[in-house]
Amino acid sequence: MSAHNDTAFLRMFMMILGALVAFTVVIFIVAHLIIGTVEEERGEDPRLRAVIAERIKPVGAVNVAAVGAAPEAPKSGAEIVAAACNACHGAGVLGAPKIGDKDAWSQRLAAQGGIDGLLKSAIAGKGGMPPKGGAMVSDDELRAAIQEMLDKSGVDVAAAAAPEAQSGPVEAVKEMAGSVVEGAKSMVAAVMPAPVSEAPAVDLVKGKSVYDSACFVCHGTGAAGAPKIGDKAAWAPRIAQGMDALVHSALNGKNAMPPKGGRMDIADDDVRAGVAYLVNQSE
Repeated sequence: MSAHNDTAFLRMFMMILGALVAFTVVIFIVAHLIIGTVEEERGEDPRLRAVIAERIKPVGAVNVAAVGAAPEAPKSGAEIVAAACNACHGAGVLGAPKIGDKDAWSQRLAAQGGIDGLLKSAIAGKGGMPPKGGAMVSDDELRAAIQEMLDKSGVDVAAAAAPEAQSGPVEAVKEMAGSVVEGAKSMVAAVMPAPVSEAPAVDLVKGKSVYDSACFVCHGTGAAGAPKIGDKAAWAPRIAQGMDALVHSALNGKNAMPPKGGRMDIADDDVRAGVAYLVNQSE
C-alpha cells in the first residue's frame, strides 16, 4: 500500500513539475514575442546602440589619400587680392601703394624693372610687408594678384615694358653719343672754374612739415638703421655726398627705406625740402 502511494505521489510530482516547466517556457516565448514586437514598432534603443558602438570601435584608423586625386584649382588674382592684399594695399597701410593709384604703381613698376621685379620683391618681402604678404600662395598665384592690382590701378604692363623692348642699335648709338657729350662737358667743367652762384633757396618751414608728417617715423627713432635727426656723426658722411645725392636716395629709396619713404603722394620738391631740413638740423 505504501509503495503504491509513493508511486502515485511521484507521478503527481512529475506532472506538476512538467506543467511548471511548460508554463515557464510558454511565458518566456510570449515575453520574447511581445518585446520583439515593441522593438520593431519603436526601433532600436539609441542608447544601447551607442554603448555597443563604443565597445566595439577600433583603436585607431588609417586614412589613405585617393590615388590620382585632382589637384586644387589655382586661385585667381582677384581672390588673392580680396583675401590678402586688400588689408594694406586697399588703404595704403605702412606706405603700401594703394590700389587705384596709377602713379605710385607706375613708379614701382619702373623701379623694379617690370612685373617680374615686383614679383621677386613680393616673394622676398619688402619694408613692412612679410614674404608673399603673409599669404600661402604659389608664385604664379602671387603674380596674378600683382597683375590684378596693376590692372585695377590702370597701369599697362605691356606699355611700360615697350621702351625696353624697342631698344636696338639706334638707341645704343644715341646712348653712346650722349655719354660722349656728358664726358666732354665734365672735362670742360674740370678745366674751367665754375661760376659762383648762390644755392637755390629751400623752404625749411615746408621741410619741417614734411619731416613731421613722414620722415620722423624712422629718422626720429633711428629705425631700420636710419640716421637720427641731429646725429652729426651719422649725418657727416652722408652730407659729404652732396644734397643731390641725398635727394636722389630719398626719391628712389635706399636700403630699408622705400622710395619717398613710402609717401608717394609727396612732391619731389617737398622731398628735397624735407632732406634739407634734416641736413640743417644735423650739421
